[in-house]
Amino acid sequence: MSGQTADADTDDLDEATDDGESTQSPTLASRWPGFLAYGIAVTVVGAWTPWSTDGPVRLGGLEGSHDGWLALLAAVLAIATIRALRRRSWPGIVVSAICGLAVLLFTVGDGPPPGSDREWGWWLTLIGGVTMLVASIATGVDRIRGDRDRRWIDPEITWRRGVLAGISIGAALLLLLIFIRVLYIPEQDNWPPPPDAVTAEQAESNTARFVSGSPRPRDLDIDYAWSTAATVEPFAEGTEFYPRIFDDVRNATSSVHIIMFGWNDGEIGTELADLLHEKLAEGVEVRILVDDQGSDPDGDSEPMYADLVAAGAELVANDTIQFDFDGPFVDRRFDLRQDEFGRAEHRKLYVIDGEIAWTGGAGVQDHFHNGGFHDVMVRVTGDVVRQAQAVFLTSFRAHAATVPADLDPYFPEQPELGSLPTALVQVVPGGYVSATQAMREMIDDAQQRIDVMNPYLTDADMIQRLIASAERGVDVRVVVSESSNNKYAEAGLSHHYRALIDAGIEVWEYPGAVVHAKLVVADDEVMFGTVNLDAWALYRDFELAMIVQDAATVELFQQRLFEPDIARSTLATPPTGVIDRSKAWMWDKFSYFL
Repeated sequence: MSGQTADADTDDLDEATDDGESTQSPTLASRWPGFLAYGIAVTVVGAWTPWSTDGPVRLGGLEGSHDGWLALLAAVLAIATIRALRRRSWPGIVVSAICGLAVLLFTVGDGPPPGSDREWGWWLTLIGGVTMLVASIATGVDRIRGDRDRRWIDPEITWRRGVLAGISIGAALLLLLIFIRVLYIPEQDNWPPPPDAVTAEQAESNTARFVSGSPRPRDLDIDYAWSTAATVEPFAEGTEFYPRIFDDVRNATSSVHIIMFGWNDGEIGTELADLLHEKLAEGVEVRILVDDQGSDPDGDSEPMYADLVAAGAELVANDTIQFDFDGPFVDRRFDLRQDEFGRAEHRKLYVIDGEIAWTGGAGVQDHFHNGGFHDVMVRVTGDVVRQAQAVFLTSFRAHAATVPADLDPYFPEQPELGSLPTALVQVVPGGYVSATQAMREMIDDAQQRIDVMNPYLTDADMIQRLIASAERGVDVRVVVSESSNNKYAEAGLSHHYRALIDAGIEVWEYPGAVVHAKLVVADDEVMFGTVNLDAWALYRDFELAMIVQDAATVELFQQRLFEPDIARSTLATPPTGVIDRSKAWMWDKFSYFL
């Protein structure tokens, strides 16, 4: 009887292994796949639990700048390999090892935000990743030791199974690459500016060094020191800011430089293009950097851009989703590195004659002009414009365009340096987040008031900081859209309405248009530019903003935007009903992807 039982055990194990493979004892052969399952479970739990704490801000692995979602996805993918691991199948071993390695990579590489401490959920996720990787490696070792004939690849395997195995491994590696290149969020310590940050006076010389090499977009992580502005004037609505921007372009005598996420060939886009044709005919230099996804320069808007290039404009594009091509239109070269993929050029910046800068949230599109999108553009003069010029020229060169050797014409003496303390901050994919960290500091240090206007307020870190500020007695107001163009972000924010309102924060919903302005006022400071309060803008895309410390300037923003907008708005109410609350909860949990 005992011999029959032993034979049965041996037959069962033979069915769970590849053909011709020698077997080990059942307990040894089945042990490591069980550990893989334990590691997956521990990783899933760890990803949902706290990863960092910073005073009153407590972030889970799926929140803020943490990459718990990537660890979670890698663990979920590994579930499909448990059965293959029981068979000691090489494709299953390799794919599960890739998943375990991914969990480790996204956990170890995820440092807490500067000034924060790691929490126990991070350690739990790390343990889960180690367990998954050890289980995969040990299963591979077990297979090698048990295969006395060293037939590591079954000679009788069908070509279909071989192809499927190759596809599985390739798909796992491709997903890992996409996770790293597109979704992964590293964060450096970039604020306040270090002692060697580039001053306005050094902007030209630093730009000359940069453009003399062969830089890439990721090399744009340049620290800019505090500078000064002479004038800072906000204009709300396209009917107000487009005529003034176009007048500045019309009066240009030497150069017009533009970085633009969205510029298409609608009515307002064509008007700007026609104006640039006139300036090119007058001998004014025109250089343009657009985002291929946002502006479609080689798609529907190609005729408009082709005409500009034919007239003498120099044009480069950031290829966010398309295959990456470097260099100016139309002679672009395929870039094997594909280093622009997944990294949107979301900035909006005009630098005119090196003396005037405009930035804000508006593209060159009709919905900003006809009232569909409510936005602000800000006209800036003074010494900080030299740093804005440096931002443009370094960005232009990083996309493999040619920049003249003599940079003096682009950095003229400013008519007035100004006395308004101004800082230029950015987000550059790869971990440079001076804009994000400066915004955190503004919110944390506010003593009297915080006013926020933003279309996509979904970042748990920023939301918790606003709540903490309100709870310590700061008057906090938030202006968002009554109806957003991003329903998922709108739902995710509504999940926090109860917590925001309970903390004493006034959440105002603006009717009739999508609120697209990106503004933060904290006491006598204002930040304006292109930074949305979501994961893409705060951590992943190319973004730009300016911070001005001046009570009179802040009052101008209050008069032209916050007060009239709040007067038109209604106070928000939390979602009611099981379905609405559930949708809000779900989309909040997916804020890492929104």
